[in-house]
Amino acid sequence: MKNRSLAALLTTSALTAATATAASAASTTHKYKGPVVDMRWGPVQATVYIKSKKIVKVSISTAPENERSTFIDQQAVPLLKDETLQAQSSTIDLISGATMTSEAFVESLQSVLLKAHFKAKS
Repeated sequence: MKNRSLAALLTTSALTAATATAASAASTTHKYKGPVVDMRWGPVQATVYIKSKKIVKVSISTAPENERSTFIDQQAVPLLKDETLQAQSSTIDLISGATMTSEAFVESLQSVLLKAHFKAKS
């Protein structure tokens, strides 16, 4: 009888550990970096953080070549992040006045979402 109880305890312990591991994996945030997309005013790269099949954070790396580009990026980047988080896909509105930055970001974003096997919810 002690052997059965010990076996049952070991089985229960193993199942509990497996369940905890699965739950931990489901709640883990995964980071994916898109390709650097070169455009006229400097490179753009999207990075997404995905948790439980949802985009939870977006970062956009830019390297503007002049003050005007820096100013435009400072205005456009927060809007592009918000659009992405709201849409939960790469189907977002482009930012007027920052068309090239927007297009380069969307190109990098589309690529990274494919890399992450992310599917937008319909």
